[in-house]
Amino acid sequence: MAIDVHVHMRGGEEGEAILKAMDEVGLERVVLFAVPPHRAMREGKKPPKDAHRQSIDDIARVVAPDTERLIGFAWVEPPLPDAVEGLDYALGEKGLKGVKMIPNHWYPADERAQACYKKVEEYGRPMLFHTGILWGLSDTSQYCRPAFFEIMLHYPGIRFAMAHMSWPWTDECMAVNGKFKENQEGEWTSYVDITSGAPRIWKVEALRKALCYLGDKHLVYGSDCNLPRGADYAALRLREDTEMLREAGASDETVERVMGKNALRWLGIE
Repeated sequence: MAIDVHVHMRGGEEGEAILKAMDEVGLERVVLFAVPPHRAMREGKKPPKDAHRQSIDDIARVVAPDTERLIGFAWVEPPLPDAVEGLDYALGEKGLKGVKMIPNHWYPADERAQACYKKVEEYGRPMLFHTGILWGLSDTSQYCRPAFFEIMLHYPGIRFAMAHMSWPWTDECMAVNGKFKENQEGEWTSYVDITSGAPRIWKVEALRKALCYLGDKHLVYGSDCNLPRGADYAALRLREDTEMLREAGASDETVERVMGKNALRWLGIE
């Protein structure tokens, strides 16, 4: 049974249906991202003043049937005026387990983003950032270069994951994570989410480099799927990513860590 740290909500999902799909696919737990509060911005509309609260209420409803297997992450957009307030609501009152962000026309060192990091650090919760090229949201990839996430060295209380291995900047992603490994004593705080983005020919090589340079304890598995609608895709990703890890030279023990055990440590529930 694997742990998928990268599952999107589209709106209207029900927790019981997601749990059923997980059992069919072979997933022990999943990290579910709230519907983005900036959806209205993408549609050319002005977001409501309580955009985060609405999004947080919805993900809290979805995970309520089993908050151990369904791990709810708030989706936070720092430029929105209720971002910090939304974090208190999500991580405090609603008890969500972490935070997802996409640098959407803001840089990771943006002061508004750092105000959010300070709040997340207070709660000691993990974060997942989109890194690398971003297919949607117009010309946003320039904000998602992995080197920009060096700012997280200033927030050692946050375990954070860099999604998609930062494709196409996979070497830069490894270098940034290597910097955390070398500059933080003990257990370093950065993780690489191997969720696909890179085509297989590049991804296998990136996995090989990651295992050689970083080791196998800071890679976590994700699918970028939606459940329950995308159960077939979730099963496909689970099978193909396991195959690619083995192609990259991973042992059975390494596969077990990447596909599940590491996520428990990143989430703080090991």
